[in-house]
Amino acid sequence: MTYTNFSAMPLVIGVKDISDILCVGRNKAYELITTGQIRAVKIGKQYRIPRDSLIEFLKRTDLEEK
Repeated sequence: MTYTNFSAMPLVIGVKDISDILCVGRNKAYELITTGQIRAVKIGKQYRIPRDSLIEFLKRTDLEEK
């Protein structure tokens, strides 16, 4: 799904959303989650990522590049 801004994004998103937003593959999205770079909660067999966790990741990544 395409979001125009973070406030339009649901409070919790899935791995597919992460891969679409970051333009990475599913395996890379899972890697970011399992290594703790993006904080997530596992419910059953699925990961759920808080919107704030994605925003924190993007801020850290942006700061590292500068």
